[in-house]
Amino acid sequence: MKTGTLVALSGALWVLSLHGCAAVRDEKGGEGAAGTESPAEPAAATYYVDGEHGDDANAGTSPERAWKTLEKVSTATFQPGSRILFKAGAVYSGCLHLACSGAPGSPNVIDRYGDGPKPRLEGQGSLVLIDNAQQWEIGNLELCGGRTGVFVQLKDYGAARHIHLKNLDIHDISGGTRGDNSGIRCSNSGPTTYFDDLLIEGCTFRHVDRNGILITDWPGPPSDEHRSVNVVIRGNRLNDIGGDGIFILACKGAVIEHNVLRCAHQRVGRRPGERACAGIWPHRCEHTLIQFNEVSHTAVGGLTVWDSEAFDDDSSCTGSIFQYNYSHDNAGGFIVNCGGRGTIIRYNVSQNDATATFTFESDRVSDCTVYNNTVFVREGLRVELVRNTTGSPDGIRFLNNIFFINGKASYTFRGMKNVMFDHNAFFGNHVDLPADAHAVTGDPLLVKPGSGGEGLDSLGGYKLRDESPCRQAGTTIPDNGGRDFWGNAVPKTAPPDIGAHNR
Repeated sequence: MKTGTLVALSGALWVLSLHGCAAVRDEKGGEGAAGTESPAEPAAATYYVDGEHGDDANAGTSPERAWKTLEKVSTATFQPGSRILFKAGAVYSGCLHLACSGAPGSPNVIDRYGDGPKPRLEGQGSLVLIDNAQQWEIGNLELCGGRTGVFVQLKDYGAARHIHLKNLDIHDISGGTRGDNSGIRCSNSGPTTYFDDLLIEGCTFRHVDRNGILITDWPGPPSDEHRSVNVVIRGNRLNDIGGDGIFILACKGAVIEHNVLRCAHQRVGRRPGERACAGIWPHRCEHTLIQFNEVSHTAVGGLTVWDSEAFDDDSSCTGSIFQYNYSHDNAGGFIVNCGGRGTIIRYNVSQNDATATFTFESDRVSDCTVYNNTVFVREGLRVELVRNTTGSPDGIRFLNNIFFINGKASYTFRGMKNVMFDHNAFFGNHVDLPADAHAVTGDPLLVKPGSGGEGLDSLGGYKLRDESPCRQAGTTIPDNGGRDFWGNAVPKTAPPDIGAHNR
């Protein structure tokens, strides 16, 4: 039966909702089981669900009188401030469909009770569906199987406020290699529909297709004044993702920080209908802040090297900042800008990123400043340090960067216009160095270059030695962020150091 089909049965109307979640409505519009009278709406309270010993005929208001199934929870209408707690260690099959809302200051909460492993939800479609609703906090669940872990769906809704998804363990999501299925998918459609206060924090993702985390306005973009706001994606760990790791669209002022992403772009290739992928990237966003993330092994061992960078500033983005990130061993390189204007890339460390370190594509790219980054390329690895293959990016400035090349680095500017290098340190094997009036060409004397491992705290080898020629050899930059990769202050008026470290 197709999604959304309506079937009259025994005097009741069954509404088959999206992704296999069913809500049942009687002839009066109340929610209840087919063939029975609708129960009164439950008051705001704490409700318990026990997948082993519960009973849906119970009141659900104590562990001893717990409900049993996701269907029972999905057909209830909860008053603002309600708490729905799932027993730890139990397994629940189906879809948790949430179509009612909490209220400001009184969100509804999904969580666990008791000792043991997180409650496990498993099914075929979306495991948790928030359907045109808001004011929900969902945490401490394991989500396994299905085509999407959590699907937050808004359509012609307006502003959906305060949706917090925390400490969820999401794995083995079989969303395929096309479309938007994800570990967490937040979708808003309609010209005035958007998220306000969307938090995704402390979640883990393992073997997820197609995306890890996706915020999208498909099938159509909102108006500029209705971008999603107060969006924070923080402290998540993602591993073995079929396509994109973290991908956001149509947000304003989003913050993506302290995430660890390994092995994205594993199963999406060049086949029809499959899009290019990267680790973390915004699209049609304003003033995105991407910081303190570690991204590694994008596309390594996967099907393709098509984009495959750790980071991407994509079409129609403005004012994106990429800072204090650690990128390493990515098959496509450190970062691609294929449409961003006013992009800032600063105080990052790139170690052994292949193919191309900095890629700039399309006529839409303009006014991009790349400063105080440290790039290391191991012996035997050949990269294009700067690459352009299409369009005429305009106004790209490289300032105060260290390019430490034990392998070989070349530069492919092609259609790029108004490219400027100043006060950079070039060491090792460079082919046709670009002009730099204040270049440092001797050994920058890093503590132990190439020694980075897993984690940002493994990068002490990229600090400058006391006798480094890069000390106080940079040029001052207005609004320089105030601190280096390790939190040291960067002077505003005196010459700073070159590279991601300022002593």
